[in-house]
Amino acid sequence: MYVPFETLGEPGDEVDVCLIGGGAAGVAMAVKLARQGHRVLLCEGGDQTFSERSQALYEGEVQGNAYPALKDTRLRYLGGSTNHWGGISRPLDHYDFAAKPAAPDTAWPIAREALDPYYDEAAGILELQPISPDQEIAGASLKRIHFSRGNPVRVSQKYAAELSDSPTLRCCLAANLFGLETHRGTVTSAAFKSYQGVLRRVRARYFVLACGGIENSRLLLWCNRQTQGRLIPQPAALGRYWMEHPHATVGHALILNPAPLDLVDHFNIFLSPTAEAIAERGILNCGLRLHRMSDVVTQQLIDELASVAPSLARRFNTLNSQKGGIYSLLLRAAWEQEPRRENRIELTREVDSLGMPRARLVWHQSALDVRTIRDSALLFGDYLRHHDIGRLQLADWLTTAPIHPPVEGELAGRHHMGGTRMSHSPDHGIVDSDCRVFAQDNLYIAGSSVFPSVGHANPTLTLVQLAIRLTAHLEGRLGQQAAHLNPTILP
Repeated sequence: MYVPFETLGEPGDEVDVCLIGGGAAGVAMAVKLARQGHRVLLCEGGDQTFSERSQALYEGEVQGNAYPALKDTRLRYLGGSTNHWGGISRPLDHYDFAAKPAAPDTAWPIAREALDPYYDEAAGILELQPISPDQEIAGASLKRIHFSRGNPVRVSQKYAAELSDSPTLRCCLAANLFGLETHRGTVTSAAFKSYQGVLRRVRARYFVLACGGIENSRLLLWCNRQTQGRLIPQPAALGRYWMEHPHATVGHALILNPAPLDLVDHFNIFLSPTAEAIAERGILNCGLRLHRMSDVVTQQLIDELASVAPSLARRFNTLNSQKGGIYSLLLRAAWEQEPRRENRIELTREVDSLGMPRARLVWHQSALDVRTIRDSALLFGDYLRHHDIGRLQLADWLTTAPIHPPVEGELAGRHHMGGTRMSHSPDHGIVDSDCRVFAQDNLYIAGSSVFPSVGHANPTLTLVQLAIRLTAHLEGRLGQQAAHLNPTILP
């Protein structure tokens, strides 16, 4: 049920789990824990619907490569970015969890098998359609990949009844996290601030921070400063190793024979390098998106080809005069970014309306990042040329040395990942393999900020799998506590 901000922290009002952030991870966890009878408080800093007062708190700075304004890359109200996501999903590849030869820091402390048991439940939450298995393309170092493209779920709408009526779930809106108190490795309370400047403190057995791939870092940086470093005593990785999925148009292709690519019946197909190609080329993962273009564009590309390869252009013109004889494709891509310590979220001197420092994103694409997309596109071009089924024309920005990422267009997927990465030790990360903050017994982080590396797949499915896995972990700890307090309960 919804509760007013003024009721937070009333005497004797301790809850089992306080979830901070009402996006996909926070809502999914809150609903599941409440269904199990646990006392849950979900605090969302935004309102029920979009409001300028909430969205303005996402304003910040960007340094480095071109990137959209931070205020425009996410939504700050109940449901979070599920209020505008497109519903496109697929799991990370198995090899995305292992160290890639070109970037050892891509390794996770868990394998994908740790998430597989939670796939069906996550797919049910997101209402995903079945995803067909990947198919390697004969004679290429590429595989055909598939996504679920169902109707995008808005979690605030899907779970509206439970958020409103559940007797064990309380939801408080316009409750902005402003501090975390810790004593001897245990978070004792969380301070929330209203837009009127009123503070309320909440006590809980467990706290889960689920505020997104920028705010998780920003909030922890601020809370750690307030506690003079007692919250995260080893903060070397805090806010660091931040990642995105760079997006760009990477070229055009003319296809002489559409059959090997199954283009006859499909207007859009998706490819990625095989694990072997990634290792051999020393690159990262990448998703190529091939979109069929109109006959007008096909002819334009043939005319451009005539200036550099007239005999080949004549051949293409002959085929183009035959109905269905040739296809043109626009190549777009989303690729994996190398986890680098230099890419980070940090605090600025400017404060928001609540008095908290704003976020600054420092984001640069590395030489490995741009080589990943160029080599991935060339794998496709090599396949077309070697089998004489088409030709590739790279975008101009990929044909000059040194390669510079584009400064306009898609730029990125607005997929905020890293900053509170999962690791085997606090020397290289912020949370352990259970998403627990290393120095705190009862503080956890949910969402894509814990990703140590990112593959090329959209992050929502993976972060929901992680959230369900974390829910199971918390249920286990709550059950152990209940059994300890009441010996008649069997473990």
